[in-house]
Amino acid sequence: SFASDFAYITNQLSNSVSVIDLQSYKVIKEISVGSKPAGVAVQKSGKKIFVSNPESKEISVIDGFELKNVANIPLGKGPLGIALTKDDKYLLVSDWYDHTVTVIDTSTLKLIKKILVGKSPAGIDTDIKNTYFYVANRDDHTVSVVNIKNFEVEKTLEAGERPFAVTLSPDNNFLYVANVKSSDVSVFNTKNYKKIATIKVGKSPYAIAFLQDGTRAFVTNQHENTISVIDTINKKNIKTLAIGEYPEGINFYLKNKEVLIVNWFDSEVVVLNSVNLN
Repeated sequence: SFASDFAYITNQLSNSVSVIDLQSYKVIKEISVGSKPAGVAVQKSGKKIFVSNPESKEISVIDGFELKNVANIPLGKGPLGIALTKDDKYLLVSDWYDHTVTVIDTSTLKLIKKILVGKSPAGIDTDIKNTYFYVANRDDHTVSVVNIKNFEVEKTLEAGERPFAVTLSPDNNFLYVANVKSSDVSVFNTKNYKKIATIKVGKSPYAIAFLQDGTRAFVTNQHENTISVIDTINKKNIKTLAIGEYPEGINFYLKNKEVLIVNWFDSEVVVLNSVNLN
């Protein structure tokens, strides 16, 4: 995840978060967190960074200005997916074993509500109007649509097999869902929640990122060591790029127009020019 010109990368083997300066592409700090850290959510101001630690069953809170871990909050049985509402008011954390999403007030760090969703919830995304959030329920093959105003599940969408990541297009008109088992991406229209496309990608898609204009989506394929490039206008996979061993996290860095990919087994971050894909 990003804040300003820094990237925050979780390291499961060292139980830490690496802070990367995106101007020099150097690691400037290693911050100790909980056990086997997974997801990261960063406030727009960079003031607070939240990290999910499934093995130690807690959320780490990092002071983004001091770059130090200031709190570890016990949370459920297996906190995994993590996201902030776009106003940074609420932190949302999916629990793999509780089958819930926990809502935390980011100012007080107090628990607001636990929402029962589908089985083994993972990735979460929130819309730009702070109206809805979406969570992939891997073992139910579904996506829950949750109203942020009352934190109630309003709708359940049928995805592909073993959905893991959910990502909204930049205009929020479409929801893209990466399905690990069926190795494809489901695309839903967010106005009526109809599934409008199923796009075949590489083996075990894990995460999705978009260009700022929304014309391209990039999907990491864990078990194929590639990323797929999707033409979002025509809803087609147009290119597959070898990227490194076990790619997982992916994000678009607007300032440099670059795509950043984290390769787990290679312990590296690959920087890709989004214009020429080199």
